[in-house]
Amino acid sequence: MTLLFRILISFSLLVKFLVVSAQQPGENGGNIYGLDPLLYNGRSYTYFLPSATGGSQYLNDSQFENGSVTIRGVTFNNLALNYDIYNQELILKYKNKLSGTDVIIISDAWLESFRFKDLDFEVITSQDTTKKIYQVMGTGPNRILYFWEKDLELDNVQGSPKYTFTSAKKEMYLYTGGSVLKYRNNKIFYSLFDSDKSTVIKEYLRKNKINVKKVTDKTMTELISYCNSL
Repeated sequence: MTLLFRILISFSLLVKFLVVSAQQPGENGGNIYGLDPLLYNGRSYTYFLPSATGGSQYLNDSQFENGSVTIRGVTFNNLALNYDIYNQELILKYKNKLSGTDVIIISDAWLESFRFKDLDFEVITSQDTTKKIYQVMGTGPNRILYFWEKDLELDNVQGSPKYTFTSAKKEMYLYTGGSVLKYRNNKIFYSLFDSDKSTVIKEYLRKNKINVKKVTDKTMTELISYCNSL
């Protein structure tokens, strides 16, 4: 009886271990039963243009780079990612079960955030319930948001018409109190804060010779950290 009891206990622990292991996503979103459907449930990426098209639809270029994605609170690391800002889609490249390569769009239904090219992005819902992907800088009650986009224009130089993507363009926002507030220059930026803080922030911008339209991400991160300290 004692031996049988020990066998039953050992078998029960083994089954429990296998179940738990199967539920834990790996570095690339896999588990012992294959690819995790939480990550690999997007539709195939099929937006490919003629080779004559100038530029690309991506934030920088067509190269996939290592990054991470958070979906429903679960973070998947070491993924090959690219960000199509023309279509506003996060793209994942991976090896399928047949050792071939698939490229899919990560579903935005549960996508929360991702890190790519050392930049942090989040899916934020505005007051009109519209979801958008923003680059995010800073932590705390106030954060800086950049919305990146491109246009596809007809280039008719020398009588040979072809389409060309514009350079990446950004719209700048302050995220505060659950609201996404657009700004275009220093004056609008500091006016978005309460009057007692606005004057101090205006002086900080002047003293540090900051033009919010042209500064680096590092400077903007330092600026919003200062704003949050007031």
